Amino acid sequence: MKNSLNSSINIGRWLVIGVLFISTLLLFVIPNAEATIGIMGAIIVSVFAFWHGSERYGLKNMIILFLITWVISNFFESLSILTGFPFGNYHYEMGGPKIVHVPLIIMPACFAMGYVSYTLAHVLTGLFSQKLKSVQLFIVPIIGAFIMVMWDLVMDPPAATVNKQWIWEDGGNYFGVPISNYFGWFLVVYLFMQTFAIFLAKYDTNSKQTYDKSFWLEAAVIYGIQGLSFIIPAVVNDSHVEIYSSSALICVFTMMFVALLSSINIMSHKDRQL
Repeated sequence: MKNSLNSSINIGRWLVIGVLFISTLLLFVIPNAEATIGIMGAIIVSVFAFWHGSERYGLKNMIILFLITWVISNFFESLSILTGFPFGNYHYEMGGPKIVHVPLIIMPACFAMGYVSYTLAHVLTGLFSQKLKSVQLFIVPIIGAFIMVMWDLVMDPPAATVNKQWIWEDGGNYFGVPISNYFGWFLVVYLFMQTFAIFLAKYDTNSKQTYDKSFWLEAAVIYGIQGLSFIIPAVVNDSHVEIYSSSALICVFTMMFVALLSSINIMSHKDRQL
């Protein structure tokens, strides 16, 4: 009965992944809809993150991760909007409700990609479902922060410079984005991942369970599809070719590499349950 239930859950999440893939392919049909499709993607990946994470850590712990991510990221975003630290001087042009100048829709994207990046850090270190201890407690958040900043590296120039979802008031050397943005996000992502890791060191009650390879592969595929969403615009858009092409090229050798390496690490593992 339990195996049948787990199989149904896995199929359900793969359907969610399929919806994300199809919505990403819409970029071929609607080439100027990156912002709208990006918001759809953030919501879909958030659903996946809560679903996948609840099986691994439990729903209560995922709610805590959501709150940790929200409080830390919203605090630093609001601080940067008001003072320029740590990301730089910017403001949002996106509509919808805001909390201290930060649109609510930003939170699902930050939480979802944070969870996926944290999960892939476990995969790349070969720790999978093991409870973190000793130096692992710090290595995994550091690697997770690198993985998430790879996403921001390819996401920010099109979103800000092309689609004007937010405006960098002083410009920047990286296609209109200041370099400080990426060092700032590395700091912020590391802080919320490290906080979550320390919390789990005491309250991770599912660490003795193992999961089949498909479970871990889901996160790698999600990350790869998100990377695909930055490659397609380079193929279909005739304007802003330099930004789209550069983002796509960087994506291939960062996000897609991580997705591929994670998949190889999962599938080549000798054990069926990890």
